[in-house]
Amino acid sequence: MKFLRRLLEDPRAVDSVVVVLATWFLLGGYVTAYAYVHVQGQVLQPAAQAGQTVVAAAWSLLTLYLFAGFATGLRAGRVWNRALPDGQTGTFAAALVFGAALIVDNWFYSPLFGTDSVGLDTLFTAPHLVEMAAVAVIVSGPLRAASRRGETHASPVTLTSAALLLSVLTFATQFAHPLIDPWAAGDYQFRKAALSWVGENLGVAGLLAQTAILAGTALLLNSAFKLRRGSLTFVFTLNGVLVCITKGNFYLLAVPIATGLAADAWVAWTARRPGRPSASLCAVIGAAFATAYMAEISLRPAGSAWGGSLWVGVIIASTMLSWLMGRLLRAGLPAAVIAPYRAFAEEPAPERWTLDPNSVAREQLVRAALDDLGTPEALGRSALAQMPGMSRDGSAASDLRALLVDVIGELAVSHAPRDAESGRLLLDYYVKRVGSHDVIMERLHLSRPTYYRRLHHGFELIANRLDEWSVNRMALNDPAL
Repeated sequence: MKFLRRLLEDPRAVDSVVVVLATWFLLGGYVTAYAYVHVQGQVLQPAAQAGQTVVAAAWSLLTLYLFAGFATGLRAGRVWNRALPDGQTGTFAAALVFGAALIVDNWFYSPLFGTDSVGLDTLFTAPHLVEMAAVAVIVSGPLRAASRRGETHASPVTLTSAALLLSVLTFATQFAHPLIDPWAAGDYQFRKAALSWVGENLGVAGLLAQTAILAGTALLLNSAFKLRRGSLTFVFTLNGVLVCITKGNFYLLAVPIATGLAADAWVAWTARRPGRPSASLCAVIGAAFATAYMAEISLRPAGSAWGGSLWVGVIIASTMLSWLMGRLLRAGLPAAVIAPYRAFAEEPAPERWTLDPNSVAREQLVRAALDDLGTPEALGRSALAQMPGMSRDGSAASDLRALLVDVIGELAVSHAPRDAESGRLLLDYYVKRVGSHDVIMERLHLSRPTYYRRLHHGFELIANRLDEWSVNRMALNDPAL
């Protein structure tokens, strides 16, 4: 009984069960897609029945499991939206929506609505679109839960959830996926039946779309979590396996693997620098995917149907599109878009810098600014950049970074041992990016309680130095003070 209760109430156990069932759920969906698209104009009934059976079984088990957890939470006296662990209430609701769409789908799939064929007529029926949206919510449940719990590192369960979410997006865009329809290959059977420019248009569009989806997934993970080695390789490989099932093009599986390796290598190489890579990581993913795809296609016996000029253009375009997407998404929405809706926001106004030494906001704002030390877009939005005395000509982010680095450097060489220890650990963790808290703890020979006391003390010291700096700048600008 204790094990069953833990299986229903422990958040991480619930995440693990949801991920396992969601993996089978999505696998069944891709097997069904294989049955519909592997042979043109024909449905492979054995594969279709097997895929649909797996989907129905996985959905049934998942819904029953979440219902049991929901009922257990209600019996324990929790309100309905807190009956399941954080992030899983939406998963349960999406599972119910999927079931309703599945019932409608059985009625909708008839010649009356023109859905008795295969291809996009089947993929883009209204019930199927609702089902895909519901599946996206279901498979992303553990990812949402980990983010809401404030987990700093992406666990295998979280990475699997991200890979499944990526696979839902690639399932919905399977008609424009280079691993499913290799239009650039000289021996692709449908290329000869179409005009040459049609194959080029579809091939380039598929490459641009899928590199953007891959880059967006990596940006989501890298912004929300600290990624261990091999994380992106795992995510891209799992997605590649599912995608290659559709038409059996497993020889192209090396493309997502190579892309993941390049992305992980870039994350590891930039780990010692402040901040986290965003636009540069997206650019690496776009370039690696297009380059690896070109290499794989060119090594085929029939070679590539595209010329060198087109390949170079595709690689550059994929890199530029991914970089631009990473740049824009990392920077966030412009103020002109957000401003009209501020009056309707239910959340309290963001905290501002205060000279009150007893305010808890000070340490939080200092810590948030140090986390964004290597990301100018985020640092420029910090409340510290709005302090009196800060530049107002667009260079507040660089000025604030320089100020924080100078203050930390001064603390590291302080004559007071306690202040110096605080400065050194801040310097190693936030500026030099030597490693995790545990690594720096061992490096400075500090016990865990002492380390975190020094870290808290360092935030307080920085806040006090910022107060002094701000007051001095205001005095210089206004001699009356």
